[in-house]
Amino acid sequence: MFRTVAIFFGILVVLFVILSGGFVFDAFLVSPEEGTPSVIFEVEDGDSVSEIAQDLNEAALIESELFFKIYVKLTGNASSLQAGSFELTPGMNFRALVAELTDAQAQEVEVTIPEGYTIEQIGEAVMEALPGISEEDWEEATGPNGKWRIEEDEIVGGISDDQGLEGYLFPDTYRFRTDASAQTVVETMVLTLKRRLAENDVTIPESLQFANGLTFHEMITLASIVEREVRSAEDMKLVAGIFYTRLQIGMALQADSTVNYLTGKKETSVSLEDSKIDSPYNTYQNLGLPPGPISNPGMNAILAVLHPTDSEYLYFLTTPEGDVMYATSFDQHVANKYQYLK
Repeated sequence: MFRTVAIFFGILVVLFVILSGGFVFDAFLVSPEEGTPSVIFEVEDGDSVSEIAQDLNEAALIESELFFKIYVKLTGNASSLQAGSFELTPGMNFRALVAELTDAQAQEVEVTIPEGYTIEQIGEAVMEALPGISEEDWEEATGPNGKWRIEEDEIVGGISDDQGLEGYLFPDTYRFRTDASAQTVVETMVLTLKRRLAENDVTIPESLQFANGLTFHEMITLASIVEREVRSAEDMKLVAGIFYTRLQIGMALQADSTVNYLTGKKETSVSLEDSKIDSPYNTYQNLGLPPGPISNPGMNAILAVLHPTDSEYLYFLTTPEGDVMYATSFDQHVANKYQYLK
């Protein structure tokens, strides 16, 4: 009996030594291997220590949720973990992880990106808030090579090799650490697009092609045009329906916004000279959609393209005041131009 008890306690001692050694290693000694890429880790408002530990484990940032929770409790940091976006590296020890996760607010800036901003406009807003990001950094992160460095690259898989991330940076209000890299900012915005689609019950097909025949890239492209053409959610649905009809009957989209994308102008109508610009983005000169998005659309424009309103309209124009005038015939459209675009 005594021998059995001794063996039992001996096993407990061995287990304690092994476990405590593993805890100390994870908490203080382990460090990332050289060249290990960092990942973006999100902590939402109200997340508990257990939820954070689970998310860290699923992101392959820790191996033991239990050890992490014990460390947080022993160090008194349970109430100090903060919400925000963090750039973490797999292999970081608990001390380094907790130091990052408890230091969000003091080193964060807020950046608001309006719907319909181009990548260039977003870059200007980001660089103003984060002076450590250069124009070259931004161009590299958002250009053709940047998309392949995004950890979650499901939705960018349909972008052609020669195109960047125009259209995929979701307009929203963000908080970034002051030392955030351009790649961190870009990846956060792309992942936000995926999250907002899921929140609006939009399922991304594995083939990246929707039931309406549009690929994911084409959907974002059309949404980017709708975003720059009209303002209200209802008008967006009507205009999306008009563009669908034009695509189906082989009629040019003739979207002024695509010409303005080329010229940088902001007029509600384009000149005859500008409408003749030789470019695949000029939807006056080319049938179908342009090669890629012309802006970064918000959720109203995306949902309008996914759920357009059918109508008999084939034409529309937007007045300088932002009102939208629809027409079923070219003659009616011309009359609207004379009346509202003087």
